[in-house]
Amino acid sequence: MKNIGLTLAVLVLTVAPCFAQYKFTKVDFPGAPQTNLFAINNKRQYVGASIDASGTNHAIYFDGNTLSLLNPSGVVGTNFSFALSLNLRGDIVGGYLDASDHSHGFLYNEGNVTTIDFPGALGTFAFGINDLREIIGIYSDSAKVQHAFSLHNGVFKTTDLAGGIGTVPFSINDAGEVVGQYTTVANTIGHGYFEASNGEFLSYDASAAPPNSTFFISINNLGQIVGTWVDANNLNHNFLLSLGTFRNFNVPKSYGATQVSAQTINDPGDIIGWFADAQGIQHGFLAVRK
Repeated sequence: MKNIGLTLAVLVLTVAPCFAQYKFTKVDFPGAPQTNLFAINNKRQYVGASIDASGTNHAIYFDGNTLSLLNPSGVVGTNFSFALSLNLRGDIVGGYLDASDHSHGFLYNEGNVTTIDFPGALGTFAFGINDLREIIGIYSDSAKVQHAFSLHNGVFKTTDLAGGIGTVPFSINDAGEVVGQYTTVANTIGHGYFEASNGEFLSYDASAAPPNSTFFISINNLGQIVGTWVDANNLNHNFLLSLGTFRNFNVPKSYGATQVSAQTINDPGDIIGWFADAQGIQHGFLAVRK
């Protein structure tokens, strides 16, 4: 793979003074002390995890009408689990830990669960899926080294970016474009990266960010990218890259958030994620474009 530099139009940036108007909704899973939301599709269906009193995650799914546990009596619902991405075909991917604390990816569709394990890996997580059922994620090899992977039509591929020491692919759109986290210096967050479908890629650092402290977490079919940079106090600063413009993103001040993690943007421009309040309790949020 070849680094194509900061020439892609999506990353030729100007700074916008304000962000588009959104209607925000706080989302808490019924009866759960804490809630995280991770992904939303164009139908405004979404997935995430409820967190119980013991700190155990349980994958959750909003089908457009009801927010419920995913696969409650199956392998996903009965283990530590989280749902991380969904498409318009009813597919949901994520990860779970088995009774021996080994990690596995999963693909869920209409009540059926397929476990995703990279061949020979010690552990696997699935992070993203598009409408072509291309799946991306990470796995740990026999030496406990982490790698990026893709899975399409039953074929696994290792997709580590050249020149780095770590690649984490978080999101894939229907054009096969991938964004994520690209690390070149040990023990740092690293850089956001955009990878084209032909394997060429570029890395990105937010202008106000300390070195090696930026990552991308979502890309939609319009090429809009959501990312985060982390300051010296370990606080997130979320942003949107859209049509050559950089915009900061945050939840309303009335939420009293001490930490915010924007997770996914869909094609209509809605953004989903989670925030921590003044007591450190995590809540999901849905920001719908007005």
